[in-house]
Amino acid sequence: MWRWAFELSRVRKARKAAVTVISPIVEKSRHRLGGISEVAWSDPYIIGFMVMLISIIARIESGKIAGDSLWLVQCRAWEDITRMRSDMMAEELLLLSTARNRDFELGCHNAATLGSILFGNPILSEGGGVPREDRPRDLQELELTEPFAQRDDVSVVWVQFFDAHILTHPLHDASGQPAL
Repeated sequence: MWRWAFELSRVRKARKAAVTVISPIVEKSRHRLGGISEVAWSDPYIIGFMVMLISIIARIESGKIAGDSLWLVQCRAWEDITRMRSDMMAEELLLLSTARNRDFELGCHNAATLGSILFGNPILSEGGGVPREDRPRDLQELELTEPFAQRDDVSVVWVQFFDAHILTHPLHDASGQPAL
């Protein structure tokens, strides 16, 4: 019983951290781009990018988190950030990962690069957490000193890795405006 309660607490903390870090940055993109289409959220690159970024933040916040707990964090944070249900994303995630889709893997790689910029850590290894003594300061403390969404280095990389990809999506016209 205690183990279950502890794990549930870790999941909530990790989800909240991911949403707190990523949502303000996504909202800035929504504003800059005039919105983000539902179809754009199903793009293999975007799925890889967002899910990897959620995973990195979850691991930094909660240490070793894996399996069902990580899956739950990914799904719930996805829903909060994208405002869409996670069932289709979860299925696509499995298919893209198994197929070793290049766009998906590029999104994962770029998210790992952004994670290194966000937290000043080298890329986290697959499946591993960050040992307590090696973790950056508490995410809330980092956000209080300088919100991630307001950091110039984060904004520049985010626009390159996220906004630029959304702008090349078929649902945008040549000027980058959402197509009707």
